[in-house]
Amino acid sequence: MDVTGFGILGTLVVVIGYLLIANHRDRTTYQRAMRQRDNEHAAELTALRKAHKEDLTSLRTRLSTLEDRLAELETELDHERDLRRAAQDDAAAARRRL
Repeated sequence: MDVTGFGILGTLVVVIGYLLIANHRDRTTYQRAMRQRDNEHAAELTALRKAHKEDLTSLRTRLSTLEDRLAELETELDHERDLRRAAQDDAAAARRRL
């Protein structure tokens, strides 16, 4: 090989070396960015899970309160029905006596 061949070969080696180093640097930067994004995503998921759990707890508490209130209203309704039936029975007995 003559001197020109070594110059071209040397230039190719330098260019290929530069490309390999740049590729490695870009890959490292990409991996770092992906790790950061994964950490952010994990933190976001944790926050969403916490908010979801709090919402469920709140809804369960509200549902329990509403169920208690419904039970009270059902008891009150049953009592009112008993009073109405007793009044109807008294009215029917009074009509029979006449």
